[in-house]
Amino acid sequence: MNLPLLLNSLIVSSLTTLLAGAMGFLVALALGTCESRVRKLLLLAAVIALVLPPFLVTNCWLELLGNNGAWRGWLPLNIYSLGGTVWLLTLLTWPLTTLLTLSAWSRLEAPQLEADSMIRGWPLIRGLLWPMARGAVGQAAVLTFVLALNNFAVPVILQVRVFPEELWLAFTTRLDEAGAWAAAWPLMVAPALGLLLLRRANVSWPNRDGAVSGEIFRRQLGRGWFLGCAVVTVLLLLLSVALPLQQLAASSRTWTELPNLFRAAPDTIWNSFAFAAATASLCVVIGLVSWRLRIGLLLWLPFLVPGVLLGRSMIALFKGTPVYGTATLVVLAFALRYLALAWTAIAHARSAVDRDVVDAARVSGASGWPLFRRIVWPQIASQVAAAWYVTYLLCLWDVETLVLIYPPGGETLALRIFNLLHYGHNAQVNAMCVTLLALAVAPLAAWSAWRGWMSGRRMTQ
Repeated sequence: MNLPLLLNSLIVSSLTTLLAGAMGFLVALALGTCESRVRKLLLLAAVIALVLPPFLVTNCWLELLGNNGAWRGWLPLNIYSLGGTVWLLTLLTWPLTTLLTLSAWSRLEAPQLEADSMIRGWPLIRGLLWPMARGAVGQAAVLTFVLALNNFAVPVILQVRVFPEELWLAFTTRLDEAGAWAAAWPLMVAPALGLLLLRRANVSWPNRDGAVSGEIFRRQLGRGWFLGCAVVTVLLLLLSVALPLQQLAASSRTWTELPNLFRAAPDTIWNSFAFAAATASLCVVIGLVSWRLRIGLLLWLPFLVPGVLLGRSMIALFKGTPVYGTATLVVLAFALRYLALAWTAIAHARSAVDRDVVDAARVSGASGWPLFRRIVWPQIASQVAAAWYVTYLLCLWDVETLVLIYPPGGETLALRIFNLLHYGHNAQVNAMCVTLLALAVAPLAAWSAWRGWMSGRRMTQ
C-alpha cells in the first residue's frame, strides 16, 4: 500500500467533510428563515449544486485559478493542490448537509421556538437546533467523507496524487492488477463501514414549505446569525452554481465550437444520451419489480465504492462472454452502480401507496396490469419519474465507471471532457458541457411539451 497517497486521500476527505458540513449547516439555517417561495427556489439551487457535473465546476475554477487563470493576478492561489481539491469537493458536496439537516428540522414545531423568547442566536442553536440535527449532520458527514475519499475525477484533473488515481494507474499503466486489488481495501472498507453506520438511518426529503414560519425562525435566530448565514448561502450559490454556468454561457468561443462538435462527434453525443436513458429505464424497471426485497442496504455499496474498481470488476466478470466490449456491459455497470437511488425511491413510493384504494380496486375485480396502471401508477408516477431523471443525470456525468470499460466507438461526452481537461482545450470542453447540459434538460423539456399537448387535447375534447 502507498501510505503517502492514502494519507493524502484521508486529508482531502476529512477537510472536505469538515468544510462542507459547516457550510451546509449554515445554509440550512438560512433556508429555515425563508418563506415558502424563496425556500423552494433555494432548495432547487442546492439540488442543482449537488448534481452539476464535477468537471464543469472544475473547468470553471481552472480558468479562474489555473496557471494562466483570470484571477491569478490578484488572487495567487494554486488550484493544483490539496487545498484546491478540498475546495472543489466542498462546492460539490455541501448540499448533502443542508438537505439532511432540513429534513431533521421538519419535526420542529413553532411552540419549541416560542417557548422562551429570550433563547435566541447561539443558545437556540446549541440547545435545540443542533441536538435535533446532530444525527442528520453525522449521516451527511459519513456520506461526504466516503464520496470525497473515492472521488476520482477532481483529483486526477487537478494532478493531485490520491488513492483512487493510484488504482487507476495500476490498472491501466503499470498493469499491476494483483497489486491494485490488494491495495484497494481502504476504498472498499470505508463504504462498508459507512453503510453500517447508516443502516438504521431514517432519511426523509426536507419540507419545501418549512416546519415553522420563516418569520418565527428568523426572529429567534437573531439578526447577526441571519445575516451571516444569508451571506454564506449567497456566496456558496454564486461560487458553486452561478459562476460555472455564467462562465460557460459568457464565453463566445463556447458557441463557436458548438457546430464543430455536432459535425465531429455526433456518435459521442448519442452515446451519452443512449447509455444514460437505457440505464435509467433499466433501473426503474428493476425497482418496480423487486421493491419488496430487502436489498436496499446492499445496493448502496456499488454506488459508494470507486467506479474504477466497479469497472474492473465488470471486466473480470464478463471477460470472454458476448457482453464483453459492448454497450451492454456499460449499461449493466451503470445500472449496478446507480440502482440504489432508483430502487430506494421506488420502494418508498410503493410502500406509501394507499392500501385502502388498492384493496377496494381488488374487491371490484381489478388485478395485475390494470390494477397497477389505473390505481398504483397514478400514486407513484411522480416519484418514479424523479428516480429515472436523477439516475439519468448521474449516468450522463459518469467518468469513473466508464473509463475502463467503454467499447470501441463508445466514448461519451463526459469521458471526452475528462480527457481534454488534462490538455487545456477550454473552448471545446465548454462546448461539450453546454451539450451535456442540453441533454440533461431534454427530458424535462419533452415532459413539459407532452403535458402541454395532453392538456390542450383535453380542452378540445
